[in-house]
Amino acid sequence: MEATAQTSHDRFTLTPQAGSPGMIVRAEGCELITNSGRRILDAAGGAVVNNIGHGRQEVADAVAEAMSALGYVVPIWPTPYRSALANHLVEHWLPDGFDQVFFAAGGSEANDTAIRLARMHHLSRGDEQRHKVIGRIPSYHGSTLATLAIGGHMARRDGFDPLLAEHPKVPWDNADAVAAAIEAAGPDTVSAFIAEPIIGAAGPALMAPLDYWATVREVCSEYGVLIISDEVMTGFGRTGRRWGFEGDDWLPDIIVAAKGLSGGYTPLSMVTAHNRIIEPLIEAGRAVMFFTYSGHDASCAGSLAVLRILEQEGLMQRAAVAGARMLDALTGAVGDSPNVVAVRGRGLMLGVELTGVASVDVVGQALERDVWIYPGGSGPAVNDGLLFAPPLIINDAQIDRIADVTAEAITAAAR
Repeated sequence: MEATAQTSHDRFTLTPQAGSPGMIVRAEGCELITNSGRRILDAAGGAVVNNIGHGRQEVADAVAEAMSALGYVVPIWPTPYRSALANHLVEHWLPDGFDQVFFAAGGSEANDTAIRLARMHHLSRGDEQRHKVIGRIPSYHGSTLATLAIGGHMARRDGFDPLLAEHPKVPWDNADAVAAAIEAAGPDTVSAFIAEPIIGAAGPALMAPLDYWATVREVCSEYGVLIISDEVMTGFGRTGRRWGFEGDDWLPDIIVAAKGLSGGYTPLSMVTAHNRIIEPLIEAGRAVMFFTYSGHDASCAGSLAVLRILEQEGLMQRAAVAGARMLDALTGAVGDSPNVVAVRGRGLMLGVELTGVASVDVVGQALERDVWIYPGGSGPAVNDGLLFAPPLIINDAQIDRIADVTAEAITAAAR
């Protein structure tokens, strides 16, 4: 579609703004291309979404083939690509014992579904009082009222408190606080604990201490509280492993994934749970309500193509290697800056924590230098920061450019 002179970004003012380089009309590899011909290096994969690189024709072909056969089919019925994708996930990506998949369109929908699924598990077992979900500060799990209520992204919750149910909150790095919160809330009232293995938008690439997850897993099992692993950002190879939780050697009860599932080519997310969580629902005759676009065939076809590229090109392994190099490059470029608190992360999900300078200003300066970085931070709970999550195909020269531009942008923003 050709962009006209009358096209204006002013009609998108309801969407958060972080500067605009102009209209994006095309993308190739790790670059976004504007209608004026600017080429912007995508150091964030958009919003930690694109993993196989932009402009992959084989994905477009797969989507077109699916759409030529089927348009919309109500999600309660199987279709070729829904079934094929679910089978592929169970056989190649999900841990043993995770044999059921629910599809939605985005991470907010998927996390909202996971919260309902946990509640339905307890209801099906006769534990009708279990409804509270423990969240962390900082955290972000989506923009529905339920996910905002449970999340700890204070800036995005601002003003919505009258609409939000009260749920317990704990510091993101204190495993003992989880047990204390369960006791304080009443163990028989707590349904689940939700967390990202590596925090994304709320606190760029925050990673809990080494013994954190083992303790949390033990505590939740003791109290009968389900653990929801929010893998919206960390899933599908982003951290150099299939799932973020694998880096810390623990197993959740429910897994939520989105962005990397389809690499941004189609809107798709998923929820899966261990069979022991699903079986009580089946026995009780319960089912999770679908969304209108749950498992759209075109989205599932695109996802299948993305997953096959990930597998055939070894991009998960590439994320581990390129991520180590990028961590070194960023540390060398900005690690000694007075405006940098820490450089951290795993695989190609990396963060730079800032002090004395706003992330949005650094992002603006980087964008002026034709590099897109994702701004992060959640308000008073954590410093502002930058989140780096480029496509897994990124090369060494592009990594070096990102590091150099980040250093220039921080210096310019601080001035």
